Amino acid sequence: MKIKTIGKLALIPVLVMGSSAASAKMLWSDFSLSLLTGQDYLNPFTETEDDRNVFTFEHASGHTWGGTFLFVDRLSNGYDTYGEFSINPDFYKDDGFIKNAFVATQIEFGSASGGDTSNFNHYLAGVGVNLAIPGFSYFNVSYYRRFQNDLGIGRSDNNQVSVTWRFDKGDFRVDGFLDVVDGADDDFGGTESGFNFTPQIKYNVAPLLGLNTTGRLDVGMEYVYWKNKYGVKGQTESNPNLLVKWHF
Repeated sequence: MKIKTIGKLALIPVLVMGSSAASAKMLWSDFSLSLLTGQDYLNPFTETEDDRNVFTFEHASGHTWGGTFLFVDRLSNGYDTYGEFSINPDFYKDDGFIKNAFVATQIEFGSASGGDTSNFNHYLAGVGVNLAIPGFSYFNVSYYRRFQNDLGIGRSDNNQVSVTWRFDKGDFRVDGFLDVVDGADDDFGGTESGFNFTPQIKYNVAPLLGLNTTGRLDVGMEYVYWKNKYGVKGQTESNPNLLVKWHF
């Protein structure tokens, strides 16, 4: 049995465990809708850029057993849909520098107008820690082994390190992620290592509009710096976007 198949099967009990644990006490939850618009979305395979609008739904929740995170992007160009779903059960909690450690599981899924051959599912499994960094609401560092859909090109599995963070100061919020991946072999020689650094800088305008009771209404910008996008050597996206995000 291939390692990839073993990895997928190993995720099943973890995801089932997380799903059944969802009935445990929920400590908090957050829903949000957002709109991004930018002009520098890179297609690394054609070496061209285009304008795009991206609509995003997000849901995050914290439970007595751990946490979940889901987002789904709907793009006006390129891949029609992209999303990620994570279930992260805790196995260690403390009041020290490491606030908690968790099993890190994630599914990445996407589909494009190219038909079934453009659809994919990637399965990630690893471990992570939430660090007590002064001033930050959270600062997570996770390591994953990526069990990748090879899309018919014999792409091998690889590794990923992810950092996610959030910093709040009054109505200002800075959050985002950094994903670092290594290269992977495929039938065409392989993909390059690279990273995706994507912070958001936002301000909550709900109090100014008298909408305090409806949740945060953030306006601001997102900046994407994606080196060797999709593993294509020398193709780096530098992409500022205007952002509106409503938490409810």
